[in-house]
Amino acid sequence: MAGRVLHAQLHLLDRQLIDYGSGALLGKVDDVELDLTSEIPVVAALISGHQRIPAADIAEIDTAVKITPYDLNLTKGDDWVEEHIIGKIPGAGHETD
Repeated sequence: MAGRVLHAQLHLLDRQLIDYGSGALLGKVDDVELDLTSEIPVVAALISGHQRIPAADIAEIDTAVKITPYDLNLTKGDDWVEEHIIGKIPGAGHETD
């Protein structure tokens, strides 16, 4: 058997996603997609919000899950909320603005 044995609920769900290259916080693991066609189920992808992160993009798993996000835009929802909601709250800008 190749690979590391993980318990999805313990080692993956609700873990912080981190950009392996920059260290930026990208979100949390909301769900796990399993490949049930093999003899032993394996993780096919992680789900964060509406984004599917292929297992091949997982670089490291420890207290957080580090990924190489390539063209994923995991902060799209956060960016929208910041621009359209938080940014419109009086006093939400920087002190220099």
